[in-house]
Amino acid sequence: MRKIALFAHDAGGAEILLELLKASLPVGEFRIFALADSPCYTLIKAKKLEHFWCEITPEKSDIEAKLSSFTPSIILYGTGWQNHLEYHFLAYAKAHNIPSIAFLDHWTNYRERFGYPEKNWENNLPSFIAAHDQTSFDKAQSFGLPNVIAIKNYALATQLKEAQNVLGSILESDTLLFLSEPTAKVATRIFGDAYGWGFTEKEVFTDILTCKEKFGCKNILIRLHPSDTPECYHAIDPSATFSHATLLEDIACSKVVIGIDTIALYTAYLLGKKVISYIPSNQRECCVPLPKTNQLKSFENFTLSQLHIIGENPEDFGMDFALFLEKQLGN
Repeated sequence: MRKIALFAHDAGGAEILLELLKASLPVGEFRIFALADSPCYTLIKAKKLEHFWCEITPEKSDIEAKLSSFTPSIILYGTGWQNHLEYHFLAYAKAHNIPSIAFLDHWTNYRERFGYPEKNWENNLPSFIAAHDQTSFDKAQSFGLPNVIAIKNYALATQLKEAQNVLGSILESDTLLFLSEPTAKVATRIFGDAYGWGFTEKEVFTDILTCKEKFGCKNILIRLHPSDTPECYHAIDPSATFSHATLLEDIACSKVVIGIDTIALYTAYLLGKKVISYIPSNQRECCVPLPKTNQLKSFENFTLSQLHIIGENPEDFGMDFALFLEKQLGN
């Protein structure tokens, strides 16, 4: 039986790989390699996949020893552009002539995930690079990344299936959902200036309140990012209301969804909601693949009718992982 090793650290890559595992159990023996204090392990516990988990440390020698004990025949891993622990798994794959697949998540920093623009960054490229949707596939190819493949996004399929159940049980209300992002905190870390992008979440929320009538919603509900806090929003609007429900429940009850650049905007768009990415600055662009009509830098002259709403379910992107193994790698 084929032995399939998985590694992920960040939540985005982990979500994709763990759902692939759940959907592909008959194709081989899986083992998930992850740090105990990683977002990946948090998801492993949430999805009740501890049976497949092998704890590792960041040390290359520990990773190599545990991989050698498992003797994988293929290695799958998530990509990051700040944490590159996956390079140890790639090095093992190359040293043992084992095929490797790097899974992309989100839509940014694709070459940087492999070390670009450092010298010889191409040495960090795996056997295959798996995209997660058509936008991801096209972007990876446009950067000249080699051997880009289309693997079914089991995480998105699972989320959309769950979402349809939620949407079927929760009625849409007269609510605008604001998806907060700690923009000032991130800009301070990157630029040393909270206004490094020319705006913060304060301006975004203030503009939403100022233009509330344009959205045709009686209520505004704030869904806080895990790294965000309610204080700045209460300072602007003492009556601000915050969600304690799940993301899908929040999307289901909302008529309009506004955020900055969070992937949750894309989830809401795929679920047929009126979605706006609002970035009141020319110093930052929206990376989420929303239609241009839904990407705003000002609410001046805005009307709800200009928003594009998805007309059908998203296409079933990519091939089954089992079929990929059969077609590309043989028995």
